[in-house]
Amino acid sequence: MTANVDSVLGLLVLPAVVFALVYSPLIARVSSGFVSPYPKADVRKRLYADTIDGMLIAMSTIIYQRLDSLPFLILAAAYLLLRDGVRGQSVGKWLLGLVVINLERGRPATMSASVKRNIMLIVPGANLAAVPLEILTLMRDVQGQRLGDRLAQTQVVEGLGAKDFVDEFQRWWQRVAGELARSGRRGALKDPFSVKR
Repeated sequence: MTANVDSVLGLLVLPAVVFALVYSPLIARVSSGFVSPYPKADVRKRLYADTIDGMLIAMSTIIYQRLDSLPFLILAAAYLLLRDGVRGQSVGKWLLGLVVINLERGRPATMSASVKRNIMLIVPGANLAAVPLEILTLMRDVQGQRLGDRLAQTQVVEGLGAKDFVDEFQRWWQRVAGELARSGRRGALKDPFSVKR
């Protein structure tokens, strides 16, 4: 029993305490570096997007525990690290219309930027302290940059998401339906088999 308590202290509590102690001095030293032309993204949207991503990670982790299948744990870790590397959007960010932008290039974040901004969230123990500290930082920071954003020179901004995709699809479908209706009416007028009265 004592060995279990010691291992929990060593694996989780100690890294959490160390990370919490170095967090404030570290964030003070790592300046944003680039002045952002982008406004701060809505904090609630960011928290909702992170909740969606967290549920995907938790679901994969639970499946790993239930089935004792290592690929699900690897999938959870890979998603956590790489989630913002495809067009700068994780599933949660895409659903809520948020994009991670590389401030140096002004383009969506790459896989390497995603790893840089999320690496501290995968370290056991440190992630327990990182989550609340990062949330407080993104709420207080003028640009909404957490430590991970400062390390990767990124910022989360409002962008195209699922709602925009659905709106664009509806506009496209209305154009297609309108064209089909017009061509159907023209076809009815030119139909040689139609009965003339």
